[in-house]
Amino acid sequence: MKKIAIIGLLAAIVIACALLLQYHAKISQARDEAFRERLAGVWLREEDTLQPRVGGSLSMRCTNTVAADGSFVELSWFRHTDRTNTYQRTGTWLVKDGHLIETIKSSTNPSEVTPHTLAGRIVRADVSGFTLRWPNSAETVWQRIVQ
Repeated sequence: MKKIAIIGLLAAIVIACALLLQYHAKISQARDEAFRERLAGVWLREEDTLQPRVGGSLSMRCTNTVAADGSFVELSWFRHTDRTNTYQRTGTWLVKDGHLIETIKSSTNPSEVTPHTLAGRIVRADVSGFTLRWPNSAETVWQRIVQ
């Protein structure tokens, strides 16, 4: 009788875990779809106080125009003490499992190797913008530009 009770309890725990995982996946998918729908538009990322290093930028500004299918064109400006470098990148943004997966297909920056893909976890998202945490990096904030 004791074995039957233990087996029944374990079966109930396994079923509860499976239902929770299924519920979590459903909520995650709905959240991803809602964020994906809001992704089309123009986004801005600015950093005015970059870490000083030899030859490093003092500030940077990126505007990223994202189409409904997730493809984008990004224009970036990096201000140095003696010059400003301007680059253009193309690629796609894909939202999956609470992460933004960025694939860079081309870049005019000669030091950037393309294509490459990187995934950042979406830390915060609302109507005004979103924050990403990239692996081994600080958080980046993208703000929506209302036109």
